[in-house]
Order: sequence, then structure tokens, then C-alpha cells
Amino acid sequence: KQWYQRRVAITAGNAEDTQLREDSGFVLHSSLKILPQILKTKDYVTKYIGRWNLGQRTEANPTKFSFDSFIGTVSDCGVKHDNLRYPNIGYYRNERIVARVFDPNTKEDDLVDDGVSNLTKVYTDDMEVFIKTQKKEKPFYLHVSLEALKHRPYRSPKFEDSSADSRSTNFTDALREVDGFVGVVVKALQETELADKTLIIFAAQSTALASHYEGGSNSPFTGATGDSTEGGVRVPAIISCPGLDWGGNTRSKQLMNFADLHATALSMLGFTPAACTEDKCVKEGMDMTKSLVTGDTTGHRDMITIYRGRTLMALRRGRYKAHLMSRSTFVPGQFLDNLTSYQLRNTTKLPILFDVVSDPGERFFIGGGFDTSSSRYSDVLPDLQKEAGYVEENVPLKDGLLNECNVSWREWTPTGCLDLELCVEMTRESKIRMCNIPEWTGMG
Repeated sequence: KQWYQRRVAITAGNAEDTQLREDSGFVLHSSLKILPQILKTKDYVTKYIGRWNLGQRTEANPTKFSFDSFIGTVSDCGVKHDNLRYPNIGYYRNERIVARVFDPNTKEDDLVDDGVSNLTKVYTDDMEVFIKTQKKEKPFYLHVSLEALKHRPYRSPKFEDSSADSRSTNFTDALREVDGFVGVVVKALQETELADKTLIIFAAQSTALASHYEGGSNSPFTGATGDSTEGGVRVPAIISCPGLDWGGNTRSKQLMNFADLHATALSMLGFTPAACTEDKCVKEGMDMTKSLVTGDTTGHRDMITIYRGRTLMALRRGRYKAHLMSRSTFVPGQFLDNLTSYQLRNTTKLPILFDVVSDPGERFFIGGGFDTSSSRYSDVLPDLQKEAGYVEENVPLKDGLLNECNVSWREWTPTGCLDLELCVEMTRESKIRMCNIPEWTGMG
């Protein structure tokens, strides 16, 4: 399928798309119901493993949103701090911190060091135990978010040089370990005789980084994580459930984003997902079960909106995609006229138009920027501009904690830090400010 990532989209009813900063005050709004909260009405056992990244404040912890248990981090592993300007991020069991990912004094105590870490192994073991201890008569929901392939790829000692027959980098070693993780999931389900009635969804949360010289590629797409080009937003995804009749349909070209996953998963699990409150389901997820199972895409999603925070960057309808704002990282060997720029540029008046079916790499624009002579440009653009107007009218993005930051919201003194001497004295002034990424605030 043509699956588009959307961060902060574990919920229905959220069109915003962003990576939360470590000092963001974001907390999921009480009016939003995420999967575990809905599944709990049918007595599901729920667990979250890995990186949460939907707010690091105590009130944003996964256990506050109907996850029975949690093991992992609430922020990106990121870089190592000195605990003066910023505290190093924590590693948690439920609400309580049990370690810091990085130790500012003793390198040997770092949970991630020079591309080597046991975090994926810890998550894999915890996941396996969870599956094998479930009772067959009681359903469960397990959400695992691995970050071994993100900004600083890491693998466990067992997987060092495991990819020696290919590229033999930290990234490719980590990829082998993640592949092994999937194998453990499937084997555990088979051994507990749960495989045929378990829905497995495996998807990438983001695309490869521009800085991944050692591995990772978005080919044939152009761009990298953070871009509005296809290489910044289009990710691989696999849905498996042996007990579900897929009608022989093994591949889908249906447009889909992570917000759709909410309604689709509920439908596949026998729930009746809430219907969209507006025609095109722009701000809410759409139930895509019919198109995935039968291949019939009639009446299903034909439009994808691409946001960075609260700024509508691009819009795709069918085979055509219009860039309304442009900002693209400099990926080695790639340069796109009118798009490649570190600066956010407003191209709303003359959007840059691509046919992403025949040109998925977005290398040959139909028109826009300085060239509007194409007849296809003048024929297609009005419909896309109309759709963009519809989106802006029907997706009100209100003020709130997503675009508010405060250094005091970082992980200085999380619950449990006193018991293990993991508290860090805050040395910065507590002051609410606008997060310094203009796309977040809609100031583009």
C-alpha cells in the first residue's frame, strides 16, 4: 500500500504531524480516545514497549492512557547531555524512572554506547514474556516502538557484525536485529496458538535520515525524514492476520496514513469505529478494511495531507501532489529545483506540482515556482487548490501545548528519581515559549 507516516497519530481526530521536542508540554487531550482506551471496554490487556514520544511529563505517561504497563523511554535517545543545560532522558518502568539512557560521568554506564545497546534485546525479551503469559480467552493489545534504526543506530552485542555479508554497518546490523525481533513475535504467537487470531501491523514510523551515510535508503523517493517529499513521508507497512480472509489480496496501492490505522484496526477487531464527522476524513482516520481485504478502493481515501506541525506543507490527491510550502534537506546526490532549501518557503500562490505515480522521485515537476506554462498544470491545479481550501476550512488547528515549550518540562525530576539518585537539579529558568520550529506554529 502507499502508506504515509503521521506522527502524533496514535489517535483519531488529529491532523497535526510533528516530532515532539524534549521540552514540549504536549499531553494527549482528554477528548481523544486512543486504541487502548477503546479496547479496554472489551477487557483487553494492554502494554506499551519502547519509545513513547507523546509527552514526557508525568501526566503524559502511557499508563495514564489505559496501558496497563509500560517499559521504555518517553523521548528520543538523541544526544548525550551533561545534565547541566539539559537532563539526559530517562528509562522507565510504568511511571517511575529506573535509569538514565546516558550517564554524564561514567561512559560504561550508558545504555547506548558507540552503536551498541541491549535495549532492543530487553524489549524483545519483555515482549516475548508478555505474549507467552497471556490467557487464550482474554484478548491483548501490545504496542512496540523500536528506535534502533533512528538517529543513532544501535544493535545488541550478539548482532555486532551480523551483516558482514552485506554492508556491515551499525545500521544494517540493527536491521538484522529488528528482523529477528519480528521472528520472535511470530514464533511466540505460534507457540501459544494465537497466530491465526492475532492482527499484526508492522510499519516504519519515519523514513531514513539524510545523515545515514552508512545505511538506510528512501529510494526511489527523494528526500529524508522531516521533508514533505515522498522520501520524507512514505513508509513501508505490512498487515498480517492468517485467520482473516484477504480474498487473495496481498498487495494494495491504496493511499493510507497512520490516522487510518485507528479506525481500520478497530474494524478488523470487530469494533464499529466512529464515522468521520466531515466528508473526506482529513482530520480523522478512515476505515480502510474493505479496500485492504477486497482491493475495492471505491469511496476510500484519495487524498493525503502532509503537515509539519500545524503547517500544511503538501497535499496529494490521486496521482498528483502539490507542494504548498517547501523545505527539503540536502540529501547527498539529490537536489530538487524549487524544493531543496533549509529555509521554509511559501509556494502557495504557485504550488509545485508532481505526478507521483509516474514520477515517485519528484524529480520532474509539471509546473510551479517559476514555470506555469504546462497545460496539465493549469488543468490539475484548481482542483488541488480547492482541496487545500477544504482542508484549511475543515481542520481547525487550535493553540495548545503542542507548540509551547518550557525547559522545566524536561526530565529533571521524574517520579522515582529520588529513590535511585537519578534526579537532576534544574539550572535553567522556567519560562513558557513558542517552540522554535516555525512549521509547528503555523507561522510558515
